Amino acid sequence: MDPLWADLVNSDWHDHRGTGAREDRLGNDAWLGRFLARAGWSGDRLPGDGDREALRRLRALLRRIVDAVRTDGIVPDADLAALNQVLGASPVARRLVQTEDGRSVVLDPVGDGIETVLGPVAASFVTMLAEGEPERIKVCANPDCGWVIYDSSRNRTRRWCEAAECGNLVKVRRHRARKRAAARSHG
Repeated sequence: MDPLWADLVNSDWHDHRGTGAREDRLGNDAWLGRFLARAGWSGDRLPGDGDREALRRLRALLRRIVDAVRTDGIVPDADLAALNQVLGASPVARRLVQTEDGRSVVLDPVGDGIETVLGPVAASFVTMLAEGEPERIKVCANPDCGWVIYDSSRNRTRRWCEAAECGNLVKVRRHRARKRAAARSHG
């Protein structure tokens, strides 16, 4: 399963088949409901237009940072400040819980506004940047797709958002192009 932050970034969906179709999945109530549930949304209804716009702003911010990190590894100061502002606006209460493995600290959202989603999404991203391996951030090798992926494969060779979809599609296109080129050179 993709990290929470990647799900938000990829909610700006592009048709991987090259038709040019796009969908802002933040406007798709079924998709948004599943995403919010995964992000810990405690609201009893879907967010309104203003809250969806806040999700879109965070999505754009995360995409800019992804592109910057992939380009030169540096998060622009203005984007860093904006990301820290999102994190700071997400109030949480910490509590200690006993587990089979010992103890852990749990962060519980305080309130029920959209900040209870924005904060965990931003936190999943900054945790990856600070403690993970940002060099594993990739963009699907299908030029028509553009989905952001986090390559968690052992040998870091993941190229596609979905090998069965984008991977097969691109491989079939390349195969057909080679066959056409061979036919032209022999014909």
